[in-house]
Amino acid sequence: MMNALLQHKKVMITGGTRGIGFALATQLLREGCDVMVCGSSATSVAEARDVRGLKVIRADLSKPEEIQQIVRAVHGELSGLDILINNAGIQLETDFLSGGDSGDIAREIAIDLLAPMQLTAQLLPLLLNAPHGVVVNISSALAMAPSARVPVYSGAKAGLSGWTAALRAQLASTSVRVVEVVPPLVKTDLTQGRQRGAVEPSVVSDAVVRGLQSRKTRIVIGKARILMAIARVSPTLAKKIVAK
Repeated sequence: MMNALLQHKKVMITGGTRGIGFALATQLLREGCDVMVCGSSATSVAEARDVRGLKVIRADLSKPEEIQQIVRAVHGELSGLDILINNAGIQLETDFLSGGDSGDIAREIAIDLLAPMQLTAQLLPLLLNAPHGVVVNISSALAMAPSARVPVYSGAKAGLSGWTAALRAQLASTSVRVVEVVPPLVKTDLTQGRQRGAVEPSVVSDAVVRGLQSRKTRIVIGKARILMAIARVSPTLAKKIVAK
């Protein structure tokens, strides 16, 4: 049964052609939303285009000119915006003792942190014009309990979490709600090779949709609640858990 709070809402989801983003896209379609997604993989974009009613654009969020393509598509094909979901992310193992790769570092920061900021800034006028606009940022428990294996991702997510809180404070006097989602380990392309105990993307999409319906501003899911609670009490223990 469709929920009246979501029905007919116009939604843009980055990284929406696979994983958490795709699960969200298909669930929000069922809720009666008008959904557009973007993805960078030609294969996943082609597969997403087979989903009836789903609007799809191919874009690389590390490139400012392709972020502009998304903005134009939201203004044009989507004809407005009620909910922006900044979901796209990449996660690379970076060894700074070996120097790291400056190109990889820049790309990871661009997609995981800068793109949500840039896209939100450019689409905020549409959200302010909506009756109840929403910005949803998909964060990570690694923002509080960083992983030595993925230091750039951990830093970017910490930045995203902090920016989300600051943006919420800036928009407190407006009709736009800012939501942070903290998922547990999820079975996606991002976590291949270390999916023991991981949940399906649908678990996250279910929690996000419920959170949107109940107007939450922070949605912490499953084992992420436990890890974040431990991180508040004992950051050292949280780091050990993440290392394992």
